[in-house]
Amino acid sequence: MISAVLFDLGDTLWHFPSMPPHVLVREETVRRINDVLRRWGIEPEGPLFFLGRDIRVAVERETGEAYRTDHVSPDYVDLCAEVAGSFGLRLTEEQTHELWDAWNLGGRFFGRTLFPDALDTLRWLQEHGLKLGAVTDRAFGGPRFMAELAEYGLEPYLQEVTISSNVGYLKPHPRIFQHALDALAVAAEETVMVGDSLRCDVAGAKALGMVAVWKRPPLDEPTELGADKLDVEGETVPDYIIDNLWELTQLPVLNHG
Repeated sequence: MISAVLFDLGDTLWHFPSMPPHVLVREETVRRINDVLRRWGIEPEGPLFFLGRDIRVAVERETGEAYRTDHVSPDYVDLCAEVAGSFGLRLTEEQTHELWDAWNLGGRFFGRTLFPDALDTLRWLQEHGLKLGAVTDRAFGGPRFMAELAEYGLEPYLQEVTISSNVGYLKPHPRIFQHALDALAVAAEETVMVGDSLRCDVAGAKALGMVAVWKRPPLDEPTELGADKLDVEGETVPDYIIDNLWELTQLPVLNHG
């Protein structure tokens, strides 16, 4: 009997139908970082114009390496301090967190939008007695991200939100899934995992004995790192495939009525 459902977030509960062009992302990143530097009494001149770019390059490099190797999440705040140091900036811990926060533009800037059936599906699952949680790979968590979840109306439904940068492991590492299972006090065998990545969500869930549901991401929109738009191939075969969240309510494993 299934007693809990875990969700990925990006391209599963929400998507990005109106992603801003790269030039606007760069301009906003530079503006936010320059505001921080000026508050510190530093004029953002010369090479400092490229501080945001180099943080992005370092984040992408270290995240990619982690996915290719041990799935241990990089310490992104330390990485931010390291990049700042390469520009001659010796930051306090508080300043490093302020710079890291400035670099992260937030989901609303990128046009993050809940799928239209997300809240209705979560409500249906909750009303049918299921515990709900999220397991997500994110470089930025903390109170600001949790406040964003509340703004989208997700907080009443998600009893646990496990974030890779908080627990130190990226999907499909078993420890990130186990953290969520322990928080909800459920066994893997009584849990469904729903996500858009065959490698991260489906394979990671099945390795622990969870029921794995692959939600195919939109084919005509930008997607987050790890999303799979191709048909199922090889050994990573989900237990169920859905194209919208409301289909969960029709799956026999979740619908006993």
